[in-house]
Amino acid sequence: MLQTAERALHVVQLVASRGEVTLTEVAGALQISPSMAHRLLRTCADAGFVDQELRNGPYTVGSVLRQVAADVTRGSTLPTLLGGTLRQVAEGLLETTSLAVLEGRNIRFILTEEGTHLVRIARPVRTVTPAHATAAGRAMLAGLSDDELAARYQGMDLETVQPGTIQDWVQLKAELKKVRQRGWAIQVGEAQPGVAALAMPIRDGLGHPVAAVTVTLPYLRLNRSDDARSLARRLRPFADQMERRLA
Repeated sequence: MLQTAERALHVVQLVASRGEVTLTEVAGALQISPSMAHRLLRTCADAGFVDQELRNGPYTVGSVLRQVAADVTRGSTLPTLLGGTLRQVAEGLLETTSLAVLEGRNIRFILTEEGTHLVRIARPVRTVTPAHATAAGRAMLAGLSDDELAARYQGMDLETVQPGTIQDWVQLKAELKKVRQRGWAIQVGEAQPGVAALAMPIRDGLGHPVAAVTVTLPYLRLNRSDDARSLARRLRPFADQMERRLA
């Protein structure tokens, strides 16, 4: 199994570096039989890492591999572009605030500014967290099409992070609909007990959600509808400023 996984990763690396490869080229590079090369290529194609437009044609970069490349690029450039505004959020709201990006069905916090409130939440405990259990994740997932969601959640299984985490696909779709209607997402105690968060998507010039800005605070300060609406109104100008920076 380890050898097969290593060979599959080598196939992905070949396609990424060359742009396209043939079955014969893969067999030669990995020193394996054509039948083994074909099985590896089909496995990578089924997972979306490579693509084959024509029968017996070359294999090219797939949509999943392009998404991984885009995620990595954003993770390295967004802190530079949006870090100054993120500090303004923390200073203006006195709460801990973070930037997060989507990585498959998870989110990764790429930058955090700790708030100055007397009782505040420190930096995120988990750098990588299931997207459906977080406000940042839902803010970005809500901006995806049904096809894009289905590609990320094949089988529609949802990981349980805390007892109160959304575990049902229908419930998640209903929550994402609410996020689209109001423009922000919220979670209370689903990623970490006693901790709440409100997040807004940050879209690029084409309207695609490339990140989310999240405010994290003790749940007692975000356990009423009025609290959430008030925080969203205060966060909105900063989110708009971040989108202008990206545009």
